[in-house]
Amino acid sequence: MQCIFSYCKEDLSGDLFVVAFYATLVLATVGLSLIARSRAIRAAALLIAGAWALSLFAFFYVKIPAYYLAVVLLDTALAYHFWRMAKVHIFPAPLCVIQLVDIAFVAFALTVGLSTYWTLFVMNRLFELTLAYLIGCALFRLHILRRQRKSKTPLTGWRANFVVG
Repeated sequence: MQCIFSYCKEDLSGDLFVVAFYATLVLATVGLSLIARSRAIRAAALLIAGAWALSLFAFFYVKIPAYYLAVVLLDTALAYHFWRMAKVHIFPAPLCVIQLVDIAFVAFALTVGLSTYWTLFVMNRLFELTLAYLIGCALFRLHILRRQRKSKTPLTGWRANFVVG
Protein backbone atom coordinates (compact mmCIF):
# COMPACT_ATOMS: atom_id res chain seq x y z
CA MET A 1 0.00 0.00 0.00
CA GLN A 2 1.44 3.34 -1.08
CA CYS A 3 0.32 6.61 0.52
CA ILE A 4 0.61 10.33 -0.09
CA PHE A 5 -0.59 12.10 3.05
CA SER A 6 -3.87 10.31 3.81
CA TYR A 7 -4.53 9.12 0.23
CA CYS A 8 -3.60 5.44 -0.02
CA LYS A 9 -3.77 3.06 -2.99
CA GLU A 10 -2.10 -0.14 -4.08
CA ASP A 11 -0.42 1.58 -7.02
CA LEU A 12 -0.03 5.36 -7.10
CA SER A 13 1.82 5.52 -10.42
CA GLY A 14 -1.35 6.22 -12.44
CA ASP A 15 -2.37 9.03 -10.12
CA LEU A 16 1.10 10.53 -10.18
CA PHE A 17 1.07 10.39 -13.99
CA VAL A 18 -2.19 12.37 -14.01
CA VAL A 19 -0.70 14.90 -11.59
CA ALA A 20 2.39 15.26 -13.81
CA PHE A 21 0.17 15.71 -16.89
CA TYR A 22 -1.84 18.50 -15.27
CA ALA A 23 1.30 20.08 -13.79
CA THR A 24 2.72 20.29 -17.32
CA LEU A 25 -0.49 21.87 -18.63
CA VAL A 26 -0.64 24.37 -15.76
CA LEU A 27 3.02 25.35 -16.23
CA ALA A 28 2.48 25.75 -19.98
CA THR A 29 -0.55 27.95 -19.30
CA VAL A 30 1.34 30.15 -16.85
CA GLY A 31 4.33 30.34 -19.19
CA LEU A 32 2.21 31.38 -22.17
CA SER A 33 0.39 33.93 -20.05
CA LEU A 34 3.72 35.47 -19.09
CA ILE A 35 4.89 35.53 -22.71
CA ALA A 36 1.59 37.17 -23.79
CA ARG A 37 2.31 40.09 -21.43
CA SER A 38 -1.33 40.59 -20.49
CA ARG A 39 -2.15 41.44 -16.88
CA ALA A 40 -5.62 39.89 -17.14
CA ILE A 41 -4.44 36.63 -18.72
CA ARG A 42 -1.50 36.40 -16.31
CA ALA A 43 -3.73 37.03 -13.28
CA ALA A 44 -6.24 34.41 -14.43
CA ALA A 45 -3.51 31.85 -15.11
CA LEU A 46 -1.91 32.43 -11.71
CA LEU A 47 -5.28 32.19 -9.96
CA ILE A 48 -6.02 28.90 -11.73
CA ALA A 49 -2.52 27.56 -10.95
CA GLY A 50 -2.87 28.46 -7.26
CA ALA A 51 -6.33 26.91 -7.04
CA TRP A 52 -5.04 23.76 -8.75
CA ALA A 53 -2.19 23.46 -6.24
CA LEU A 54 -4.57 23.90 -3.31
CA SER A 55 -7.07 21.40 -4.72
CA LEU A 56 -4.27 18.91 -5.38
CA PHE A 57 -3.17 19.21 -1.76
CA ALA A 58 -6.80 18.78 -0.64
CA PHE A 59 -7.22 15.70 -2.85
CA PHE A 60 -4.27 13.94 -1.25
CA TYR A 61 -4.85 15.20 2.30
CA VAL A 62 -8.61 14.95 2.96
CA LYS A 63 -11.24 12.35 2.17
CA ILE A 64 -13.46 12.67 -0.91
CA PRO A 65 -16.53 14.45 0.63
CA ALA A 66 -14.28 17.08 2.18
CA TYR A 67 -12.41 17.36 -1.12
CA TYR A 68 -15.67 18.25 -2.89
CA LEU A 69 -16.28 20.96 -0.29
CA ALA A 70 -12.77 22.32 -0.88
CA VAL A 71 -13.37 22.35 -4.64
CA VAL A 72 -16.66 24.20 -4.23
CA LEU A 73 -14.99 26.79 -1.99
CA LEU A 74 -12.07 27.28 -4.40
CA ASP A 75 -14.38 27.48 -7.42
CA THR A 76 -16.58 29.99 -5.62
CA ALA A 77 -13.56 32.19 -4.92
CA LEU A 78 -12.39 31.85 -8.53
CA ALA A 79 -15.85 32.59 -9.93
CA TYR A 80 -16.05 35.70 -7.75
CA HIS A 81 -12.62 36.93 -8.90
CA PHE A 82 -13.40 36.24 -12.56
CA TRP A 83 -16.76 37.98 -12.20
CA ARG A 84 -14.98 41.03 -10.77
CA MET A 85 -12.40 40.91 -13.57
CA ALA A 86 -15.20 40.59 -16.16
CA LYS A 87 -16.48 44.02 -15.15
CA VAL A 88 -13.35 45.50 -16.76
CA HIS A 89 -12.49 42.99 -19.54
CA ILE A 90 -14.71 40.50 -21.35
CA PHE A 91 -11.96 37.85 -21.33
CA PRO A 92 -12.64 36.41 -17.80
CA ALA A 93 -16.42 36.02 -18.30
CA PRO A 94 -16.19 32.48 -19.78
CA LEU A 95 -13.88 31.50 -16.91
CA CYS A 96 -16.53 32.63 -14.44
CA VAL A 97 -19.15 30.57 -16.27
CA ILE A 98 -16.91 27.47 -16.27
CA GLN A 99 -16.40 27.80 -12.50
CA LEU A 100 -20.15 28.20 -11.93
CA VAL A 101 -20.81 25.09 -14.05
CA ASP A 102 -18.24 23.20 -11.96
CA ILE A 103 -19.94 24.29 -8.72
CA ALA A 104 -23.36 23.29 -10.06
CA PHE A 105 -22.04 19.94 -11.27
CA VAL A 106 -20.42 19.08 -7.93
CA ALA A 107 -23.66 19.98 -6.14
CA PHE A 108 -25.61 17.84 -8.62
CA ALA A 109 -23.17 14.92 -8.28
CA LEU A 110 -23.41 14.99 -4.50
CA THR A 111 -27.20 15.26 -4.58
CA VAL A 112 -27.69 12.42 -7.07
CA GLY A 113 -24.92 10.27 -5.64
CA LEU A 114 -22.84 10.10 -8.81
CA SER A 115 -19.80 7.86 -8.53
CA THR A 116 -16.46 9.37 -7.60
CA TYR A 117 -14.97 8.29 -10.94
CA TRP A 118 -17.53 10.15 -13.05
CA THR A 119 -17.52 13.19 -10.80
CA LEU A 120 -13.75 13.52 -11.02
CA PHE A 121 -13.88 12.75 -14.76
CA VAL A 122 -16.21 15.68 -15.45
CA MET A 123 -14.32 17.99 -13.07
CA ASN A 124 -11.08 17.19 -14.91
CA ARG A 125 -12.68 17.95 -18.29
CA LEU A 126 -13.90 21.31 -16.99
CA PHE A 127 -10.39 22.04 -15.71
CA GLU A 128 -8.96 21.12 -19.12
CA LEU A 129 -11.50 23.44 -20.74
CA THR A 130 -10.33 26.25 -18.45
CA LEU A 131 -6.68 25.65 -19.34
CA ALA A 132 -7.47 25.37 -23.05
CA TYR A 133 -9.33 28.70 -22.94
CA LEU A 134 -6.43 30.42 -21.18
CA ILE A 135 -3.88 28.94 -23.60
CA GLY A 136 -6.04 29.95 -26.55
CA CYS A 137 -6.39 33.52 -25.29
CA ALA A 138 -2.64 33.82 -24.72
CA LEU A 139 -1.86 32.45 -28.19
CA PHE A 140 -4.48 34.73 -29.77
CA ARG A 141 -3.00 37.75 -27.99
CA LEU A 142 0.47 36.80 -29.25
CA HIS A 143 -0.96 36.49 -32.77
CA ILE A 144 -2.64 39.90 -32.57
CA LEU A 145 0.51 41.53 -31.18
CA ARG A 146 2.62 40.01 -33.97
CA ARG A 147 0.07 41.16 -36.55
CA GLN A 148 0.05 44.65 -35.05
CA ARG A 149 3.84 44.89 -35.31
CA LYS A 150 3.70 43.98 -39.02
CA SER A 151 0.82 46.33 -39.83
CA LYS A 152 1.34 49.96 -40.78
CA THR A 153 -2.05 51.05 -39.43
CA PRO A 154 -3.03 50.60 -35.79
CA LEU A 155 -5.59 47.97 -34.86
CA THR A 156 -9.11 49.14 -34.06
CA GLY A 157 -12.26 47.59 -32.64
CA TRP A 158 -12.34 44.46 -30.53
CA ARG A 159 -8.79 43.43 -31.53
CA ALA A 160 -7.41 46.62 -30.05
CA ASN A 161 -9.43 46.06 -26.89
CA PHE A 162 -8.09 42.52 -26.61
CA VAL A 163 -4.52 43.72 -27.01
CA VAL A 164 -4.96 46.34 -24.27
CA GLY A 165 -5.97 43.71 -21.68
